Amino acid sequence: MARVLIVEDDGALMELMSLAFFKEGYEAHYAFNGQEGYEKILSLHPDLVILDLMLPVLNGVDVLRKMTAHPVARRIPVIVVTGYGDKPGMLEETIKAHGAVEYLRKPFELRELIGLAARTLAKVPKLTAAAESVEKGAVRLDVRYRTVWIGDKLAATLSPQKAAVLRLLIEAQGPVAKSKILLAVWGPTGRIAALEKTIQRLREDLGPAEGKRLQTAADAYELVG
Repeated sequence: MARVLIVEDDGALMELMSLAFFKEGYEAHYAFNGQEGYEKILSLHPDLVILDLMLPVLNGVDVLRKMTAHPVARRIPVIVVTGYGDKPGMLEETIKAHGAVEYLRKPFELRELIGLAARTLAKVPKLTAAAESVEKGAVRLDVRYRTVWIGDKLAATLSPQKAAVLRLLIEAQGPVAKSKILLAVWGPTGRIAALEKTIQRLREDLGPAEGKRLQTAADAYELVG
């Protein structure tokens, strides 16, 4: 069953689209603004995104830009639906330059959208890597997307090194020796200064309050979930 995320602030249209996809056998999810939509892209790993352009908080073009900059989200196909007026061809050229694969102008027929979604999914290879996450207490790391969540709130998208360090700390039962972290992430030539800098930046990513979960022990670090 394909998973579709609909990002649309018109509640009535959202309900119609969700029902139409549900009746066709899709797993339909929704978001009412661009920021919520982007966070759900990272947490739900949809197979297809239906995206309005004129959205509150974060507009559709900015959502496309953020997806294009993300190493995994950029692979998710996006169909833009919009009532935004423009010269023929200019809108399509603009949104496709930012990562959308198809677009529909409002108003449109629901069967037209469903058909376009089916054709788009058939053309775009499905992400084969299984979604994987590790967690300790309230802290959860999505390994594939390298996103860290505190409860249900997105805290940060991490670099590969920071994600690797955090994963070690999440999976450990207690403190992890600095020497073990260095060997696992940087190899035998790893330097303690690089590890200390990475921990400092991880704390900054988590924020002033949540960063305190990364604790320093004797020659070791520990994540308190």
